[in-house]
Amino acid sequence: MSQRMLFAMIFPILAVLTIAIFAGGLGVIFMVINSTPIHETGVIILGLCILVFVPLGAYFIQRAIEK
Repeated sequence: MSQRMLFAMIFPILAVLTIAIFAGGLGVIFMVINSTPIHETGVIILGLCILVFVPLGAYFIQRAIEK
């Protein structure tokens, strides 16, 4: 089996595993926050923080790279 064929099989598997680990970890974090005394409010706050700070961080990183 050639190296190109091996890469063609391994990269999609690694991509699926990476997404599964990331999504699973995020799901566990949301469940743990939901089981604390702040319940849904904490989940909403974390979701909003992710919604705001991930694009903001990407903006600042992109701006730093362009300089």
